[in-house]
Amino acid sequence: MVRLRLAPLRAAVVLAVGFVLLRVVYRVVFGGASGVGTVLVELPRLRLDGPFSHVTMFGPIAVVGLGNAALSALPVAAVIVFFGLLNAVVNVQALFARGASRGPLRAISRSLVIAWATFPALLTAVRRVRVARALRGERSIASLLVPVFEQTIERALALAASMESRGFAATRVVTGVCEAPIVLRDAALSFGAGPDQTNWHLDELTVTLVPGTLTVIVGATGSGKTSLLHSMSGLFQHFYDGVQHGRIDIAGVDRASTPPRDTAGFVGLVGQNVRLGFAAETVHDEIGFALAVRNVAPPIVHARVLEVAARLQIEHLVDRPIERLSAGEASLVAIAAALVNHPILLLVDEPLANLDAAARERVVAVLGQLAHEAGVCVVIVEHNAREFSRVADAWLQIQGSRLHEISPEEIQTTPIAEIAPPTPIPSVAAEPLASIRQLSVRHRTELAVDEVSFQVQAGELVALCGSNGAGKSSLLHAIALPTGADIVVVAGRDVHSLKQRTRRQAVALVPENFDDLLFAITVAEECRRADRTLVGADTAATFAHLLGFDSTADAAPLLQRHPRDLSAGERLCLVMALQLAARPALLLVDEPTRGLDHRARALVSSALLTAAGQASAVIFATHDDDFARGLATRTLRMRAGRLETPIEVLS
Repeated sequence: MVRLRLAPLRAAVVLAVGFVLLRVVYRVVFGGASGVGTVLVELPRLRLDGPFSHVTMFGPIAVVGLGNAALSALPVAAVIVFFGLLNAVVNVQALFARGASRGPLRAISRSLVIAWATFPALLTAVRRVRVARALRGERSIASLLVPVFEQTIERALALAASMESRGFAATRVVTGVCEAPIVLRDAALSFGAGPDQTNWHLDELTVTLVPGTLTVIVGATGSGKTSLLHSMSGLFQHFYDGVQHGRIDIAGVDRASTPPRDTAGFVGLVGQNVRLGFAAETVHDEIGFALAVRNVAPPIVHARVLEVAARLQIEHLVDRPIERLSAGEASLVAIAAALVNHPILLLVDEPLANLDAAARERVVAVLGQLAHEAGVCVVIVEHNAREFSRVADAWLQIQGSRLHEISPEEIQTTPIAEIAPPTPIPSVAAEPLASIRQLSVRHRTELAVDEVSFQVQAGELVALCGSNGAGKSSLLHAIALPTGADIVVVAGRDVHSLKQRTRRQAVALVPENFDDLLFAITVAEECRRADRTLVGADTAATFAHLLGFDSTADAAPLLQRHPRDLSAGERLCLVMALQLAARPALLLVDEPTRGLDHRARALVSSALLTAAGQASAVIFATHDDDFARGLATRTLRMRAGRLETPIEVLS
């Protein structure tokens, strides 16, 4: 548990200095910072009226007063630096985790390990929201509050769920029966009937799944696939307050009375947003977490970590910090962490969503081998169901409130090419709408994008393809927020020299984590927020149009909902509408089909076609080759930070 890392100490020093400065500002604002000696500024005293008549603001500011204010903050600042130093040399989270598994402080240690792991999420949320503010052209500090709070709570809940499903703080050992991985008998699922609950429910669930099989669950976005999966993991009943009727047995254990932590020894779970559920700081510790919390000897943990990493061909990632993983690499690490316990039952939620073609093929093969060679019962929720056609043994589809067994031929698919045929490629002789000139991006010591140059014509839909970690997301972010002059030129304007809100008229980005751009508590408020500084903008109408409605009135029920209560496709269309409000000449979209069903993919396809007009263009990064072929007028491929096809360097 002893290590040396400077990052926690640096963060603590910054936080301590910030606290001291905040204390000094507080003293200056409320009552002044007076004292003997030299007076720096003589501010007038202001006494508030009414119930605040006892409060005096401002006053003389003296050197001694400022010093006293700073000294009064030093004890708290010292504590902050102490914990930063402690975290730099000792793995405090691992220490809390050990205390949570045994000893007199077990209960408080469970809370501390969640709190300790969640605190960095607060700093991460602030950084992400600052980027999101820049992407949306927001200048209000108040706009930070809602998304920072939501992202921090989301991280805390996802972390707690992940640790629960991997056996953290389990108090007993439950043995599973290999012969009966899943048995549902006349089961029903719902979220209750309270005024704040949804009306979603699944009824008449009678399913038996045997060892050595791979089952794929399909259904429309929002149909309840994830809830059904979590009724098997136990999170639905014991973490998300879902209501179960009937009987659900998992490896011979009654799911209703047995929490996930007690079945972690034989049930593996891979959630949707795997980054939120990561509990460790390195890939090695993340993969071995479920064994470590059971106090397995470190040499055995290490050997098992290397074994699982080799099976997934991610040995090169074992020593890497979690924060430096690409989206696809993170998915592979999460799958490895679920396999470390040799599960009887493996539950996987959309494993292919973030993966490139090679990684998808590898994951499909591994999951098939686990089922058919290792005898594991594998259950997968996936929109890209076609890729499992050669390894799947059974298909279940949610339609309405029922679960039906279907054949692969019955899975409803809608080819993108039929929805959105490619537009003709504009003449290359025309003046380019956008020029990217020797753009490079470096993340610390790593070169993520290496002198990329290309041009985009008006009306183009350019697909940016490449493997995980190739640099696609880094390239899109750098185009939207360039750090140097004359690198990104759109419609004849140097994007770097433009002011924040003016820049959105040249280029706008819908990032992969598009929820970051949602700041308000209703869809209508999000739309009004986007319209207030843009003449003639009607974001609500754009949102309705992207969803296929004839008018804003038709979308009225959606406008009153919380943005995060929308389906993934609806939220993506909302963020696209927000970014299109400024009428950008160049729209950038990162992974627009991730986690979407075929109907939602059709909505996004139509939205991208709408965005690429006579005076505008779209660049979208994707792993979905079918989507790219059916929509793009041109494809650029990246490898190791560079475009694969040599591009003429622009002067």
